Amino acid sequence: MASPQKLLRRALEQHQAGQLLEAGELYRKVLAKDPKNVDALNLLGTLLLAVGQADTAVPLLQRATELAPDFFVPYVNLGNGLQQLGQIDEAIAAFQTARRLEPSSAEAAANLASALNDAKRHADALEAGTEALRLQPGFPAALNNLGNALLGLGRADEAVEHYNQVLTLHPADASARFNLGNAQMELGDPATAVDSFQRAVKLDPEDVEKHFNLGNALRASNRFDDAIASFETAIALDPGHVAAHCNLAAGYQATERSEQAAAHLMKATALEPDSADLHWNLALALLQSGNMEDGWAEYEWRWQTDSFASQRRNWTAPTWKGENLDGGTLFIHTEQGFGDAIRFCRFVSMAAERVDRLVLECRPQLTRLFSSIPGVDQAIDLGAEPPAHDAQISLLSLPYAFGTTLESLPADVPYLALPTDAAPASAVVAARDVLKVGFVWAGSPTRQEAELRTCDVTLFEPLIRVPGIQFFSLQVGTEQQQLADLDPTLNVIDLADSLRDFADTAATVAALDLIITVDTAVLHLAGALARPVWGLMSQPTGYFWMDNRPDIPWYPSLWMFRQPAPGDWQSVFKEAENALRELVSVRR
Repeated sequence: MASPQKLLRRALEQHQAGQLLEAGELYRKVLAKDPKNVDALNLLGTLLLAVGQADTAVPLLQRATELAPDFFVPYVNLGNGLQQLGQIDEAIAAFQTARRLEPSSAEAAANLASALNDAKRHADALEAGTEALRLQPGFPAALNNLGNALLGLGRADEAVEHYNQVLTLHPADASARFNLGNAQMELGDPATAVDSFQRAVKLDPEDVEKHFNLGNALRASNRFDDAIASFETAIALDPGHVAAHCNLAAGYQATERSEQAAAHLMKATALEPDSADLHWNLALALLQSGNMEDGWAEYEWRWQTDSFASQRRNWTAPTWKGENLDGGTLFIHTEQGFGDAIRFCRFVSMAAERVDRLVLECRPQLTRLFSSIPGVDQAIDLGAEPPAHDAQISLLSLPYAFGTTLESLPADVPYLALPTDAAPASAVVAARDVLKVGFVWAGSPTRQEAELRTCDVTLFEPLIRVPGIQFFSLQVGTEQQQLADLDPTLNVIDLADSLRDFADTAATVAALDLIITVDTAVLHLAGALARPVWGLMSQPTGYFWMDNRPDIPWYPSLWMFRQPAPGDWQSVFKEAENALRELVSVRR
C-alpha cells in the first residue's frame, strides 16, 4: 500500500497535469491516512478554490494554518478563499499574516492589494501593489491590482496605463480587459469601453459581470438593442442579478417597450421588495406603458429614494388621501420641475371640490399663473411659511389620491387661465398678420438628463426660412444668447426680456398660432392652455410621453415628432419642416 508521501507526489503530478478530479481523490486518500498532512490540506484547498468550491476549501486551509502557523503559503490560499466568500476583512488578515511570515512574497503583497481594493481601502491597496511590483517587476497581478487602486482613487488615466502593461504581457488576460473597460467608462469613453468589454466577454463568456458591464457601456453609447442582448445574457447566467433586470428594463424603456421593462422591474422588486429605487423605476415604466393605476401607487416610493432626499419635508398634518375635508384647509406643496407642476396642476381644481379651503405652494415663477386656477384660495411661494392647514399632499401625489387611470385622466383643456395682471409681449405678437410661431430649443440645464431636452438652435433655421411665418423666441436663461448663432437675416423676434415669469409666458403663448419646442416647460404650458404645440422629442423620450405615438391624452393639442434614433435631431427637424410647409399651404 502506497505511503502518504507517495500518494501526495502522485496527486501533485495529476494536479499539475490538470487532472483535477483524480488529484482531488488522491489528496483525500492522503488525508484519510494522515489528517494532519499540511501539504495535502493546502493543495486540496487550492484545487477546490480553482473549481469554485471556496466554502469547502476554506476549512481545509484554516486547518493547514493551524497545523503550520509559520508556513506562509496556506495563509495566501486561505486569503484567496475568504475573498471569494466575500469575507474581506478576514482575507486581509490572512494576507497580512502571509506578508509578515514571508516579506519577499510578491504574490502575498499583490493579493493583499486585491482584498484592500474590495474593502475600498484604495490608498492601502496602492501601497501593497507598489510593494508587490518592487518585489517582482512586471508582475501582472500586481499591475492589475495597482490599476484597480488607482481607479478607486479617481486616477483612471493612470489605471489605464497599468492595465495596458498587463495586456502587453498577456493579451488574453480577461480581468485586465474588464478592468480597462471600467477605467474607460470612468473616463467618459463608453465606445472604447465597449471594445474592451467585448474582448473580456470573449475571453471569459461565463462571467456575469463582464456581460453586465458590457451592457452598461452599450447603453451609454445609445446602442440599446445591443445592450438589451448583453443584459439578457447576464440574466441567463444569473437570474437573480437585480441590477441586470433593472438595466435591461431601462433598455426596453429607451426603445419604447415599456411593458417589457415593467415585467423585468417586477422581477427585480420581487427579489428586493424593499428597494425604493426599484419601485421608483417600476413606477416610471408602468406610467410609460399607460398603466396608471399601478403606476401611481409605485410612484409614491419616490420619497424613500436618495434622489428625493433634498425634497423631503417633515409634515405634522396628515397626508390627504382624497377624502372630503368639510370645513378644513388642504395644503398642496410642490416638488420637481416647472413642467411637472404645470402638468399636474390640472388636479388642483378637483381637490378644491372636496375641501373648504385650498392653499397651493408654487415655485415663485409659477405663483401668479397658478393663482388663477379655479378653487385656489391662496398661492404661496416655495420657501414661504405655509398657513395653518388640516391636511397636506404633494402636487404629484394627487393622481394617486384620486385613483387616476388612463381612462379617468382629466384631459379637458385649457385648465389654466391668464392672470389679468400679466404684462406680455402679446402686442408685439398681435401686430403680425402672418402665421405666428414661438420656439424654444433648450430646457433647464439643472434638470436631470438636460442634454435630452436641448438641441442646437441652428437646427431651427430651415423652419424659420419657411415663407409666410414670423418666428418668436421664447427661450429664457443663458441659452437665450445662442440666438446670435442664427443667420441675422432671419429676423427672429426675441421676446425673452418681456417674460418675467410663467404668467407672462402664458399670455404670450396664448397669442401665438403655434409653439414648437423641445421637451421643456413651455411645451406643458402650451398644452395646458390648449394652444397648438409641436414637441420635438429626443430618444429616449421619457416615461411621461408613453410609447410610439405622436399624441398623448394629457394634452390634446400636442403633436410629437420623435427621434427615430438617439441623437437624430436632423430627422426630427426635417419632419417638422415638412409639416410646417404643409400647414402654411393649408392656411393660404
